This record gives sequence, structure tokens and C-alpha cells, in this order.
Amino acid sequence: MLGLTLEGGGAKGSYQIGAWKAFKELGIDFDGISGTSVGALNGAMMLQEDFDLAHELWYNMTPTTIMDIDERIYEMFGESEVSSGSLGVIYEEVKRIIKGQGIDPKPLRHLVRQYVNEEVIRKSPKHFGFVTVCLTDRKPLEIYKEDVPDGKMADYLVASSYLPIFKSKKLDGKVFLDGGFYNNLPIEMLYKKGCKKVIAVRLLSKGRVKKVEYEDLEITYISPNQPLGGIMAFTKDLARHNMTLGYFDTLRVFKNLNGSTYYIQDRIQDSVALKFFMGLGEECINKLGSLFNLTTTLPANRLMVEEVIPKLIALMGLDKNATYGEVLTSIIENMAAYHNIEPFKIYDTETLLEEITYIKSCSNEEKGVEMGNYIIKDLLLRLDKEKLLKEAIRIILMSNQKLVIYN
Repeated sequence: MLGLTLEGGGAKGSYQIGAWKAFKELGIDFDGISGTSVGALNGAMMLQEDFDLAHELWYNMTPTTIMDIDERIYEMFGESEVSSGSLGVIYEEVKRIIKGQGIDPKPLRHLVRQYVNEEVIRKSPKHFGFVTVCLTDRKPLEIYKEDVPDGKMADYLVASSYLPIFKSKKLDGKVFLDGGFYNNLPIEMLYKKGCKKVIAVRLLSKGRVKKVEYEDLEITYISPNQPLGGIMAFTKDLARHNMTLGYFDTLRVFKNLNGSTYYIQDRIQDSVALKFFMGLGEECINKLGSLFNLTTTLPANRLMVEEVIPKLIALMGLDKNATYGEVLTSIIENMAAYHNIEPFKIYDTETLLEEITYIKSCSNEEKGVEMGNYIIKDLLLRLDKEKLLKEAIRIILMSNQKLVIYN
């Protein structure tokens, strides 16, 4: 049996709706779903097969969708400067929250009761479980749908999502806390129901994740390679971006796509990549050596392989044992990002290179750092890895006008 586990993470949960869209397109169905916090809420919607409803909810997400809080505060914190007027509004809101002993999640409770169809969940042949923590009894609870008292499904799902900053509200005379404090990725709940294959959609939140080690359990992880924002960042723009990211990241896993920030169908062979690096020419390689402050008498080909490429690997955050093909792919991705090429599209390497070349030919290249007599500039550049990498990319772009990889 195949199961799906959804990690908790508040506002980051929009990522899972994007993954859901990809599952539908790929024809992947599940025998059971488990989740914590927002993962439990999204899981309930999946069990109900209410994709359009869930998508609409996240697509139009705002802070007031979830909690009783002044939305102006979110806008003020996003400003570069906070005015005296802004401080006044923030101060009054903080007083209101403290007086009420926390942010009131009344909109969340109303939303869950409106969207969760308990009858459909109970009648579904699929397993469903989620995690919460009972503060009153001082113990965690791993709850399956059959364990939930009749008429209380929505309430217990909200209990799984109860952050400490929320105003406390008792359920059956007890106080509950977000399940992420016990297990934010409840894979084992599905294993106990017979799921020997599990797809786990990570949000990389700060909650506790219990280790699961079973020889007969196969886990496939879907994880973001870029930040999803804060757990309380309930905004439309971020939710929409994260849904798109979740969709493409899921396709990356199941279509075996290459790349880290882009989605590439093919893989560059090491022999092709090495030919490209050697073809940059002595002048380009020496410029890169000077940029990286590599004082050496090595010939250009050895300088490239033994010194420059390891430096590029470190700057791009690759594994030190990355292949030449992986290094070149990452360079191409950085070139694409350098020219602001749309990442949410499935490319092959040649098509991506063509787009880089086209945009490059239509724009004036930046001059970058002058390579002579720049002690101060050199020091500042070396303190900023991102700028150093951009300058290296610029040098490579200027030295390979047509960006030929395959010939």
C-alpha cells in the first residue's frame, strides 16, 4: 500500500497543494494519508478529494483567513521603515493580543468547520491519521479517524494546529497544542496501517521529526530547495509561489528531472562538461583564477580542474564530490538566474542555453569588477559569496559568447 505524509508548517502548507496537483496529473493515488498541523488539514481535504476548494482557499490566502489579527501589521513589518503611526497600531494590537492571552484563531476554527466534511472522511476507504499534543494530560496523541469522537473531526484537526501563540480553547475539557511538538512528519502512523511505501512532503519546519527505521519501508521525499517563508506568513503572493514550487518539485522527483532551481529533462555527461570547461580558453581560466585569488603557476587546464572548479563547487553549495556534469548544470542554472529566466518550466539543456543566449544578446552585459588594481573592491567581493559567484558567471558568459555545449 502507498501512503502520503504531510509535514506541519503553518503558512508553508500551500506547497503541499502544489504537490497534490502534480499527484493528480501523474495519476498517483494513496491508500492512506497522515499529517500534522497544516499537513493534517490539507490531508483532510485530500481525503475528501476537494482539490478545487483547497486550491481556492490557498490561492486567496490572507492573515485574516486564519486568525483575528489586524492585517495592516503584516504590511507594516514588510516596510523598510516603521513610522510613528505604524508603531501606534502595532502597540495597540499587541495590547489586544496580550489582554486576550494570545491571537484568536477563531477564523481558522470557522474555516475548518466549513471545509471539513466529517461524513466523507469517515466513509473514505483510505486510512487517515494526525498528531496533536494534549497539554492537560501531558501526552502526545496519534489519532486515526476512527478514534475521533463523532462530530468532533474538525475540532481535533484544529487541535493539531494549535500554536502556542494562539488563544487557548478547551476541547472536551482539555487543552491541546500543535502536533509538531511531538512529531511533525508522522510516517510511522501509515506504516502501522500497512503502508510499506510512503511519499513524504516536507516543509522543512522547526517541529520535531521522529526517526523511522524499518527495513521494509520505502520513503520518497519531496522537499523545497528554497525557503517557503515563515509559518505565519499567510499572504497571497507567497502562497501562490509555494504552490507552483510544490508542483514542479513533485514533477522533479517523479519525472527524474535534473537541476536544483530549474527543471531540466536531460543530464550533461562528464565528458561533455569537461570539454566545455577546457574550451573556455586560457584567458578566461586565468581571469577566474585571479578572481578567486589563486596564486599558482599551474597551466590553464590543471588550474581549471584542480583549483577553479572546486572553488565553483564551494560557491554554489554543491557536494564536494559533484561530477563535472553536475557542476556545469549548476553553472547553467546560475546563468539562467543571472538573466532572470523563468524557472517554472520544464527545459532541456539546449533550450535553456538558447534562452540564456537570446536574452544575453539583447542586453548590455555589466562591466563587473575591474581585474587590475582593486584591493578594496577585491576584499569586499570576497566577503560576499553571491557577488563572487555572479562575477564568475559573468566572466564565463563573456568568454563563451554562443554558450556552445554540444557540437
